[in-house]
Amino acid sequence: MLYIFSPKRILVLLSFYLLAFSLAAQNYVQDQYLLVDQLNRSNQWADSIFSTMSEDEKISQLFMIAAYSNKNKKEMERIAALVDKYQIGGIIFFHGEPGKQAELSNWYQSLSKVPMWLGMDAENGLGMRLKQTISYPRQLMLGAVQDNELIYRLGKQIGKECKRLGVHVNFAPVMDVNNNPANPVINSRSFGEDRYNVANKSYAFANGMQSSGVIAVGKHFPGHGDTDTDSHVDLPILNHNRARLDSIELYPFKKVIAQGLGGVMISHLNVPALDPDQKVATLSRPIVSDLLKEELGFKGLVFTDALNMKGVRKYYDKGKVDVKALKAGNDVLLFTEDVEISLKEIKAAIEKRELSWDEINEKCKKILKAKYWLGLHNYKPVDTERLWSGLNTQEGFILRRQLAEQSITLLKNDRNLLPLKRLDTLRVASIAMGASIRNRYQEYLGRYTDMDFFQIEKDATKEHFEILKEKLDKYNLLIVSMHDTDQRPSRNFGITDQSVQLLSEISANKKVIFDLFGNPYALDRYRNLNDLDAILVSYQDSRESQMASAQVVFGGLAAKGKLPVTINDDFPVGTGIETVHNRLGYSLPEQVGLSTLKLNVIDSIAEDAIKQKATPGCQILIARSGKVVFNKSYGHHTYARKRPVRNPDIYDLASLTKITATLPALMQMTDEGWIDVDANIGKYYSKAKESNKDSLILRKILAHEARLLSWKPFHWEAVDSASFKDKLFSRRYSKRYSLKLDRNLYIDRNYKFKKGILSKVKSDAYPIEVAKNLYINKNYKDTILKGILDSDYREKNGYKYSDLGFILMGEMIQERSGEPVDSYVSRHFYRQLGAGTLGYHPQKRFSLNRIVPTQNDKFFRRQWIKGYVHDPTSAMLGGVAGHAGMFGNASDLAKLAQMYLQKGAYGSEMYIGSETMEKFTSRAYPEGENRRGIGFDKPFLDPTDENGPTSNLASLSSYGHTGFTGTMIWIDPDYDLVYIFLSNRICPDESNAKLMEMDVRTKIQECIYKAVRPEITPARNFSDLLVSPLDERIFN
Repeated sequence: MLYIFSPKRILVLLSFYLLAFSLAAQNYVQDQYLLVDQLNRSNQWADSIFSTMSEDEKISQLFMIAAYSNKNKKEMERIAALVDKYQIGGIIFFHGEPGKQAELSNWYQSLSKVPMWLGMDAENGLGMRLKQTISYPRQLMLGAVQDNELIYRLGKQIGKECKRLGVHVNFAPVMDVNNNPANPVINSRSFGEDRYNVANKSYAFANGMQSSGVIAVGKHFPGHGDTDTDSHVDLPILNHNRARLDSIELYPFKKVIAQGLGGVMISHLNVPALDPDQKVATLSRPIVSDLLKEELGFKGLVFTDALNMKGVRKYYDKGKVDVKALKAGNDVLLFTEDVEISLKEIKAAIEKRELSWDEINEKCKKILKAKYWLGLHNYKPVDTERLWSGLNTQEGFILRRQLAEQSITLLKNDRNLLPLKRLDTLRVASIAMGASIRNRYQEYLGRYTDMDFFQIEKDATKEHFEILKEKLDKYNLLIVSMHDTDQRPSRNFGITDQSVQLLSEISANKKVIFDLFGNPYALDRYRNLNDLDAILVSYQDSRESQMASAQVVFGGLAAKGKLPVTINDDFPVGTGIETVHNRLGYSLPEQVGLSTLKLNVIDSIAEDAIKQKATPGCQILIARSGKVVFNKSYGHHTYARKRPVRNPDIYDLASLTKITATLPALMQMTDEGWIDVDANIGKYYSKAKESNKDSLILRKILAHEARLLSWKPFHWEAVDSASFKDKLFSRRYSKRYSLKLDRNLYIDRNYKFKKGILSKVKSDAYPIEVAKNLYINKNYKDTILKGILDSDYREKNGYKYSDLGFILMGEMIQERSGEPVDSYVSRHFYRQLGAGTLGYHPQKRFSLNRIVPTQNDKFFRRQWIKGYVHDPTSAMLGGVAGHAGMFGNASDLAKLAQMYLQKGAYGSEMYIGSETMEKFTSRAYPEGENRRGIGFDKPFLDPTDENGPTSNLASLSSYGHTGFTGTMIWIDPDYDLVYIFLSNRICPDESNAKLMEMDVRTKIQECIYKAVRPEITPARNFSDLLVSPLDERIFN
């Protein structure tokens, strides 16, 4: 729903704000971080330093000059000379790179008797000014985030990074209430137009930064949000009456000052309502001293805005502007252009009694006390060792990602289109305007379902747009995204007329989702927004925003953001439709309580397995709390190392077929009352009635307790006994037994298959493809099934793994449902899940380059097996069977596994009833020794037994399966965990048992459990991880 603020609702909100603000100050721990208290009490160190200073040095403490780390040597030496000669108080650094800035900081500090404080404009992190450092989201994007604990953490993190670089003062946050969409200088630097939101987030950010020991300087007092002139260029006029200024512009400053804000920057504004006589607020005593210090009670540090800006320099000369700024009540002169001239003018003003030494001394001592609070009384140079890693931390990148995830704002969602549902009904195209071919948005969209991708320049010609429109005719859903935008209104926010026209035309008769990676004000440039079915605002064209927004489209993330500004009457401030997280998303391990450092051990295990030739390559996926946090591919398709394994590549799943095809079909049919696992197979499968298998209970078959033989070598039985003498196999190599099948197993080289079974040519009699250019007699399937149905029982009761029962299950599914198992599971599961690679016969659906080969079959098919099922019996059944034949990649398997973990639900669809899931994944016979579930494997009952299918750290409620080709899925509800391992360990032959001997799959699984951070309890939904006591904290 859209949030329209009625008068009644406003009154309710205001009442809530009053209550919430009273709680706000109690929750942020400030204690030792109360900078303002330090500034207003005696300080022995400050007094001691002050007593040693000359008059010029006391004045020089008030200067902060500008420096750059990307300038030439001459400029750097000029700054050093100023520091050495005048002993100035501080430096504000601008553009450059961190290593050089650290070196310059140490050099300049070495020239100063009293350690200087160093400042930066790092509103959204050091990356705003420095290369090779982190840039966090701009404040307007942060304004959409509802969890203000994240804003506090951001301030704290930026403070840590500043401190690591030796920066003591950050001129942030921007506390302006931006209620003018055309504002050329503030705009997206503001938290938005809602005064409560601005105050709340300014407080969280400032307090976080000061908790890291860095002074926060709120700006631009008394409020620069409703201006249409850039004060860098000229003097803006804020032409509102005092009542309006009190209620909007001054509001955030009042509230945050009351909570211990360390610094305030005065802006170059003309505010007639506050001072009709002085054009520039920076130089106005009524504004700086009377209003800020006296009326608002600000006891912290007052900084001028840069004194070289034309908003002030246009009217006053060098030096004289410094005098006026001090007379107005400012403590610190920022970006003094000429120290020598300013020093002379200030001394002259003292002589003329325009200024007093008492005022200078008070300001100097205040600065020295601030330096003491900053720890400069124990000054240490910046440590340049490992500086890059100290500024580019895991914590910082995680936070940047979390902020993007929490900011995505859904403005329009007709018929609850998002998150997308019934993916099997959609023909989707993604059109990225202004994006490169390799963009994260389309990459992440493609992780959810099959779709086609288009990129087009936002200023492409009409002809190019017409060609694109023709190509879009066949799709019933278009996802249009706008990239390469601009934050500035003067540049139309980067929106072109061509892109506006294209969106208008295609939305007239197509279902369209529009995603804006730019300033939300840009939406007002678009026509016919009502024709769009869904509108997302993603604020910035960053990789994090692209990844997050794509997940919101499909439900991998919930949309939680609220619009921080008003676009038009349809989309006022506060608009934001919340959605659910109902599909797998993508996160970092720490976001779900896992340790990246400990998971990194997996790399060495996988690489060692490849080095030891346990497998040529593999895919490994880990998901927790509904988030994929590890999805890597290793090695190559074969030992020839010609084609590396990629995440989209497809593996033969072998016996994982049992739980990825047969079981989902059986569980769904159980829900629908088509079968009962405690009934006889003969009840549902007519061919079983005519055999000794008629009375077998389905539960027993699925739990491998039906006394069935483990397997039958039907491909061996197809060999003509007249083609060899005595015996077909030998345990020893010889000239006659020269074809190796397995370890210590060789076959007579003269063997031949019986006539009438196989053919190299497809025909009516041989229609079933077994391998490339190899077909089997259409009646041989009946021979196999009869062989199973007529087979003897084992003499012993109890558990014995068997493929035969699952082959019968596949046939039973077909008879009961009226369609083959491959068609059934594709229609009922894989296509709806968006798991496009899951299924049988991948060679008919995908390029062979994506399919990883298995065995070089020298006996049966006499060729490399690639795209055809490795299991010979499945191959003879046409590649579709209940025990083997499935292919897929780890990414798509994870969707099915997550559906299991969510007790049969995924993407707002219920595939299997929760009770049925519980029944099948629990032990089939809990009173006995059989560990198995109904079809699913389970851990050994004795956790000390090391021969089980899984790590001993897995919970007893966990379940999964392994496969002969070197595959594994394991699902652990107790840890909210999915683990998938895919390999082709049987390449080039199935005798290779190193994967099992080295215990590779289990060792990797053990790493996962050891990576669980015990101090973090996994949350079922990711939204639960980010719940904060500050969520609803708003100022009155």
